[in-house]
Amino acid sequence: MNLSAPAAPAPVRSAVPTLPERVAALLPARNGVPWTVEPYRAWWSTRPAARLSQALPGAERGLIVVPRTWRTDVAWQLPDREPDEPDVRLDQLTPERVAREIMRLVLPVLDDEAASRARPGRQVGGRLEALHEIGWAIRERGLATRNYVGPHANSSVLAWGTPTGLRYAVTLHGTNPAGDVSVTGPVRAVEEVLPGFLALPSGAPRRKLRHIPGGLSRRLASHLVQFTAVDLLDGGGLAIGCVTGAYGFVAPAADPVARVRDTSPVSVELHGVGIDLLLSLADELTR
Repeated sequence: MNLSAPAAPAPVRSAVPTLPERVAALLPARNGVPWTVEPYRAWWSTRPAARLSQALPGAERGLIVVPRTWRTDVAWQLPDREPDEPDVRLDQLTPERVAREIMRLVLPVLDDEAASRARPGRQVGGRLEALHEIGWAIRERGLATRNYVGPHANSSVLAWGTPTGLRYAVTLHGTNPAGDVSVTGPVRAVEEVLPGFLALPSGAPRRKLRHIPGGLSRRLASHLVQFTAVDLLDGGGLAIGCVTGAYGFVAPAADPVARVRDTSPVSVELHGVGIDLLLSLADELTR
């Protein structure tokens, strides 16, 4: 439903940063452009709200954030899309968690819709620009990167390795701003990095899933079930992920009966990972 934007009240500055202001400070600057914050009136609420905006070349990204008593409502906005209800209701009140869930769940959807409306001439450039931005963040932290043409038509790849033996490859396809991320390396290092792409832990303790065959699959499933749904696939692999956010596949072990050590190799493929989330994880992805 397209509605005209409601008039915003006159800005009132506070000495203490508000939740939306703190969230905006945590979202990555893209192409050197930071997020700005202004008061706003959301259609669906009478509570004080804020509009977070980022004026990127050729497009402006907008987020409507409404802090509530027990949750935070978030909607995304484009020049011809004024939300009349929240796109997500986050059971989060801390700026760090709200910002993380916005990068994981909201911005990939916003960018996908913006890409579908972009001029055809910007399709390839947008993909290469995004990979260059991720590559710059990786190189700033002292690692070398490699760019190459992807395995499918209109796909491009950025790859790098870390001192802990992890190897990453980020693939963007066409105008899709949510990428595929491949992570391979020692299982302990993979276990440490994967939660950054998944939902916040539910509080359920790690538990052994004895019904899953194979030591490596069982170990990873027992760890990942704290963060997301895990299902056993034919052949011993694992499907991970929920309806929203990143989802993917853990490859079965080359030797399913071998003893599992922290150095045992494992390979994981993730899909639907947004550029902003990758930029925010640059420190973790270069260790």
